[in-house]
Amino acid sequence: MIKLFRKIRQNLLKEGKTTKYLKYAIGEIGLVVIGILIALQINNWNENKKQKKQLDAIYTTVEQNLQTDLKNIKVPIEFFKTLDSTLTLILTTNYSTSFMDSINETNYLQCIPCKTNINMYEPFEKQDNGFELLKKYEDNESIKGNEFSQDIIQFYTTEGKGLTTFRDVLINEAYSNLKYYEQFPWYSDYSLGNYNPNAIAYFLNDQNYKNRAANFKIFIGRNYLKRLKDYQTSATQIISKIEKRRQSI
Repeated sequence: MIKLFRKIRQNLLKEGKTTKYLKYAIGEIGLVVIGILIALQINNWNENKKQKKQLDAIYTTVEQNLQTDLKNIKVPIEFFKTLDSTLTLILTTNYSTSFMDSINETNYLQCIPCKTNINMYEPFEKQDNGFELLKKYEDNESIKGNEFSQDIIQFYTTEGKGLTTFRDVLINEAYSNLKYYEQFPWYSDYSLGNYNPNAIAYFLNDQNYKNRAANFKIFIGRNYLKRLKDYQTSATQIISKIEKRRQSI
């Protein structure tokens, strides 16, 4: 094809048809430009198709992560709801001497308020490898205009990060409460799970313990438990959006 174009140009020059030569040259350049534009368009189409496939795979990973989270998050939510109710009972009940006298080596393990409830924790670790893939994709491919991807990133950087922050606070508080018990003579019995009436008396009526229980309840009910529920709700919404997006394609 190139040889044919060259031959046509040479014949036009030999015949002295300069005007026709110029017109032909311009036309030839136009054809080359059109060819380049078509090639670029095809290349862009292929690249967009490749990026869409990569993004769809990342969304699938995000969805799988969130489905796992929704399954795993049920246990800590129920655990902390129960613990929150237990702490409310501890803070609002004054246990009589007769009640304390009824606790013995046989039944003390069944007495929930007779033991500490302020160093308890049920773990929840969110799955976020899909989020990490999405962040890398954003850095490499620039998807700042993709509103849905930005919604997912926003979810993990706000609710996900907030959940982790309050989890760490709660763990530190629980550990601090446990360390606090080391000063009491009954601590060794408590740590071994042995019956000790002095430990039971402390957990039932000591005001300092109730103050610590009040703080722990605030960390649980107003902060961590709320964060868990918010994460659960938002994760459900994102999964729904991913599924609707998949169906619309």
